[in-house]
Amino acid sequence: ATPRLSEDKVKQCVDPRLKGEYPPKGVAKLAAVAALCVQYESEFRPNMSIVVKALSPLLANKQATQPPPVAVPNA
Repeated sequence: ATPRLSEDKVKQCVDPRLKGEYPPKGVAKLAAVAALCVQYESEFRPNMSIVVKALSPLLANKQATQPPPVAVPNA
């Protein structure tokens, strides 16, 4: 994973079905967190609470840009 986490190669890891429709800064942040998670020395790796805290804003941004779900009445 590490060789693909550089800024110029991380785009190769993005699902092609997104067709370029993703925030580049979000992908860069994801790559930075992933790079921390694959550190050779385990004491330099973040624990999961730090990972979740770092990535949560990316999910919040995604939800803010999506239209609200449509309610379907019960039949």
